[in-house]
Amino acid sequence: MIVVLGLLSCKVGFASDAATASYLFSKNLYTDCDIVSKNDPTSFKSLVFVKKTSVETFDRRINKRKPTKVFRFNATFENARKIKIHVNREFKSENKAEKQALKYGKMVGQLPNFLRKNIKTVTIHKGNKPWGGGYNDILIHTGDTGAKGKCGEEVMMHESGHTSLDWAFGGSIKSTKWKKAAKADNIFISKYAQQFPGREDVAETINWWIAVRCKPDTISKLNYKKILEGIPNRLKYLDEQNYDTYPLVCK
Repeated sequence: MIVVLGLLSCKVGFASDAATASYLFSKNLYTDCDIVSKNDPTSFKSLVFVKKTSVETFDRRINKRKPTKVFRFNATFENARKIKIHVNREFKSENKAEKQALKYGKMVGQLPNFLRKNIKTVTIHKGNKPWGGGYNDILIHTGDTGAKGKCGEEVMMHESGHTSLDWAFGGSIKSTKWKKAAKADNIFISKYAQQFPGREDVAETINWWIAVRCKPDTISKLNYKKILEGIPNRLKYLDEQNYDTYPLVCK
């Protein structure tokens, strides 16, 4: 779940707080991969093949951007927004590429609208490398073991948190207010957030806000209580944003 490009060397963050504060979950977002499942509603409507083309993409297998031959699809969602899905032509045929675009297009449609807001493209490569978010894109490597099985939807939420919420990418969260809330909580939601507070705190936290506000029946009562008591100030900040959470139903 490392962010696509750039932010790896970013030193924004919580300074000394990261060294002293503890965390709630050692397994990070993988603590619970039932928050959103493949059976949950999606706002995805349709997929149309556009053309074969070449675009510059980031590929973790070589860890840099490069011109890439892709199949381009347009995915349409219920709010009439379209997202370009670029599938690496290493998938060989349009039909095989379409299966990938459909799979991940439906998953993008499961995101609440506020997490889809800044997504303009989805890039799909093969390879067992981590997904990424940022720069209006969601980067997917289909062989990523961390996103396989039940955890794909949770990884998608995390990465869309980078793309649509992180201030470093023009997201909606205000850095000063977030850092103030984080300092008041004096604890991190996960070990990963503690290790990379300036880079991962928002993206790690948003999954659990969705869990307690939209899908409380999918997590244990113990974890529900732990989250409410552990990060009340971050939760309050997110509550106050009055996010459009469709297709999720949230309190």
